[in-house]
Amino acid sequence: MKRKAFIAVVGVFLLGLMGGLLVGQVYPVKHLWGRSWHDLGDGKEHRRGSKHGSSGRYIRMLQKELDLSDRQMAEIGPLLSQTRRDLYQARIRSLEEADRIILEFHGKIRPALDEAQARKLERRTDNFREWRRKKRERVISRLDSLRDGP
Repeated sequence: MKRKAFIAVVGVFLLGLMGGLLVGQVYPVKHLWGRSWHDLGDGKEHRRGSKHGSSGRYIRMLQKELDLSDRQMAEIGPLLSQTRRDLYQARIRSLEEADRIILEFHGKIRPALDEAQARKLERRTDNFREWRRKKRERVISRLDSLRDGP
């Protein structure tokens, strides 16, 4: 009898789980830190938009919220562009520093590893270097597009 009750409880739980997943697909939750569950994938969905990011949206938000005049908008636009360039440069420096720290760590643990582990670490280090190189190239490309202007 206890076994039947346990199976019934597990069955109801599984049905509730599947129902919740189905309802979640039809009516996505919009209150999870301001983003729907569907936006939690690779973290890039919320950044999609114009070629040059969200500067246009941010300026429009400031214009509306602060009730900025056209003259003020003309003054603020170049300042925002410079700030964005500064932020990208800071991000590049931060990536380089983080890379240095991680690669230094790999070098420090290398003596404690056997040959097979060292080979795996070397592959991981090579993959890391390549992944970070591509990431830096993307950030530099965005910075260059800001320099060229929209």
